[in-house]
Amino acid sequence: MELPFREDFPPRNDIVFSIMFSNMELFSSLLKTVTGHTLHAKEIISQASVTPDNVEHNYIRFDTFAKDENGTVYSIDLQNTYSETLIKNRTIYYACRALSGQTVEKGCYEKLNKVVISFIMTSKKNKLPVEIITLQNQEHKLYSDLLTLYNVYTKTVNQSENTNGELKIFSEFFSVRTCEQMDDFVKHYSETNTGRRLIELYSAAIISENLNDIKERVYFDMKITEQDINEAKNEARAEGREEGIKHGLEKGRVEGFLKALIELVKDGLLSASDAAGKADMPLNEFEKLVGLST
Repeated sequence: MELPFREDFPPRNDIVFSIMFSNMELFSSLLKTVTGHTLHAKEIISQASVTPDNVEHNYIRFDTFAKDENGTVYSIDLQNTYSETLIKNRTIYYACRALSGQTVEKGCYEKLNKVVISFIMTSKKNKLPVEIITLQNQEHKLYSDLLTLYNVYTKTVNQSENTNGELKIFSEFFSVRTCEQMDDFVKHYSETNTGRRLIELYSAAIISENLNDIKERVYFDMKITEQDINEAKNEARAEGREEGIKHGLEKGRVEGFLKALIELVKDGLLSASDAAGKADMPLNEFEKLVGLST
């Protein structure tokens, strides 16, 4: 089987993921594999389909999102490079946002929809292939089933001999980073239903004409990680530039990086002073960009 492949848009790329898993069949299959839940929904909303004029879904901060007919909110989000503190805080923040973003009429909190969020972690290993996080009290008894998180560690899945076969296929797919690895994936999994569908939808995603347009959207700029920033700094230092850190940031996605920092400050995830430090600019200049001062 001949397969087109792009190293700048591998399967683990956020944009590719958002395009592929906006497909109802694929989203439902991965959700079922990770959580055991069967989805009954009319549509999948993805960041690849959310545009500035799509007001109804602009609040979404997950790669893919669906609402079951019984009201349960499901999302699947891909996480690549991250620090432990960053990823834990981010998962909790957006999980809570999925709850707090719901409208509570006349104090009827008992009508809040359950939120089930799955994070696909591609960079670190964990003791368990799938980590399940719930709200419990000090006696380790379930306090509420309103929020459940599933963290899937693809490296652990790939090395485990007792992993669900379907989960193994998904994890191997998200681990592909080169043309040779893709060829190997095709060789091993193209005869399976899940493998064949992943290959078909990946092929369609990477020939999409609007990949770069989607890449410029604020949400994807916000997913710049600490490692991305540090790599840019180190590269600039290695080149011996006097203003290495600043040049490293400029060399990357300056506009997107600043947009990301501004959004983080506005969302309360980062202080203006910390953001100004990351942007290597005076605090008063950064505050003007955010609109905190005149």
